[in-house]
Amino acid sequence: MNDANPAELQSVLAADLDRAVLEAQVRSQAEKDLPTLTKAELAELLFEQVGLNKREAKDMVETFFDEIRNALESGEPVKLSGFGNFQLRDKPQRPGRNPKTGEEIPITARRVVTFHPSQKLKAMVELDNQKMMVRAA
Repeated sequence: MNDANPAELQSVLAADLDRAVLEAQVRSQAEKDLPTLTKAELAELLFEQVGLNKREAKDMVETFFDEIRNALESGEPVKLSGFGNFQLRDKPQRPGRNPKTGEEIPITARRVVTFHPSQKLKAMVELDNQKMMVRAA
């Protein structure tokens, strides 16, 4: 790129900017079009599509998340085939700062839950993202 003339460089930068703006617009529209899916909505989908009664559907959703929570509390990873893995990660203590005062304070060690999507889920999300970008263009 060192040998490129200023006009070529400007053209490449303009194309990158256009692509970034388009991606931001698609992401913004996707967030508006795809609101957060709640546990109540999952139960409603089970009621409508599987034929469970509303109580059974609600109980099934609650039990599903309880089982994930219980496994993680016990230190076990949770692997959902075709979806992804929930794992625990221990984070060591590290230095931090109070944003108001600038004072250095330690951030205590803690255990966090991480989620790693499966390759199948990543591919499906990417395909859906590409479809939305085509519609937006």
